[in-house]
Amino acid sequence: MTDLRTTTMWRSDGWGWRARIGLIVPHADICEEAELQAMSPDGVSIHATRVPFGGMGKGGTMDPNLGSNPLRAYLEPPLLDDAAELMAFAPVHVIALCFTNTSFLGTVDDDRALVARLQRRTGSIPVIATCLSAMTALEALGAWPSSTRRG
Repeated sequence: MTDLRTTTMWRSDGWGWRARIGLIVPHADICEEAELQAMSPDGVSIHATRVPFGGMGKGGTMDPNLGSNPLRAYLEPPLLDDAAELMAFAPVHVIALCFTNTSFLGTVDDDRALVARLQRRTGSIPVIATCLSAMTALEALGAWPSSTRRG
């Protein structure tokens, strides 16, 4: 039988037949989409939704003296929560919160609480966050001591 994914008659329509990854990103940030699409194997598609972030200007520029107030405001309900719920209406397999800067405001437990909060709005679709995912990967490689990881 012919594999329809590889024949010249059929071209990919951009829908991931292996996996569809949803992203939640600040409104003017396009890095995550480009980077993840470049790293993704055939059959994985990237789909983003944007959340307004008061610390980001046109062209994705950020004030170098930003401070933590806009970052803290970004984390407060309801904008991230609403974005997660809307993304969960799409046929994605996972939703990634892609804004590493917010992880520097608190602890690992704060990131876990944020992921749990968003997960309540996405139902069965898992939510992941950048720094928690990095910790998990480092732990799997034996480069992060599992004894320091709580939860």
